[in-house]
Amino acid sequence: MSLLLKTSQRRTHAQQIIEFLKRGEGKCAVLTGAGVSTDSGVPDYRGPSGVYVRNKDYKPIRYQEFVSSHSIRQRYWARSYLGYPRILQARPNRTHFAIHELEKRSWVNGIVTQNVDGLHLGNNVLELHGSLHKVHCLSCHHTIPRAEFQRKLSLLNPILAEWAILNPDREAGDVASSVNPDGDLEITWDYSDFVYPACDACGVGMYKPSVVFFGENIPSTVRDESFSLIDTSNSVLAVGTSLQVYSAFRLIQRAKAQGKRVAVLSLGPTRADGVVDVKVDDGSSDVLEDVVEGLA
Repeated sequence: MSLLLKTSQRRTHAQQIIEFLKRGEGKCAVLTGAGVSTDSGVPDYRGPSGVYVRNKDYKPIRYQEFVSSHSIRQRYWARSYLGYPRILQARPNRTHFAIHELEKRSWVNGIVTQNVDGLHLGNNVLELHGSLHKVHCLSCHHTIPRAEFQRKLSLLNPILAEWAILNPDREAGDVASSVNPDGDLEITWDYSDFVYPACDACGVGMYKPSVVFFGENIPSTVRDESFSLIDTSNSVLAVGTSLQVYSAFRLIQRAKAQGKRVAVLSLGPTRADGVVDVKVDDGSSDVLEDVVEGLA
């Protein structure tokens, strides 16, 4: 496709989103997925370079596995220890800035994100699946910043900590430089010597990242808050998401059940393609920057 044709197509797509937002009269809820963070260097799950494409056998950790197996926790925390710096260094990209600008200009009345990377801007952001930047105790619910937990892991695992400093690109030996969206690094290693700490507060509980694992329920307060945003909005714009995860797809179902218009701006097919009012198959950064400009 020629550059001229791509530019024309992008402007057409932007105009579709502009018209959609205008019909929402300033009360459009935005629902985002992993696709909005790929330009920040955080991979997605189902995109062209997503984890499911790179590794057909990839299986995300499940809640019951984490809580029931010491060896699986060793494996998770070792991989997460090496992968978290990539998440920590990620910065908001043009999509995040564009969505924030639309909110500041009162075209968007709230954001629900499936992402756990903490890259969205503003105070009106609901993290549907939690945040990688915190860990909490499963026994007493004591919560600490992930950066603090990272330091604890470094002190308990000095050999790995030294290796990580000497190999910042994670490409030495049998270690793949491939970070997953949930922050862990795909490595083939012996995890049996990896040490992770018990809870500081109660002394016995196990820490878990403050994200919703597969097989784990979203906290009822978060679920209800996401429902409330849909209920008080005139429309929903989903950005950078395939909507394969039910906790996100049900928000689209809820909006449609209330007779509200729904648009999707995302590359590739989505679970909601058969029910949405507007589908724009394109990357979000260029399109949303044009949308901001067109609504100025």
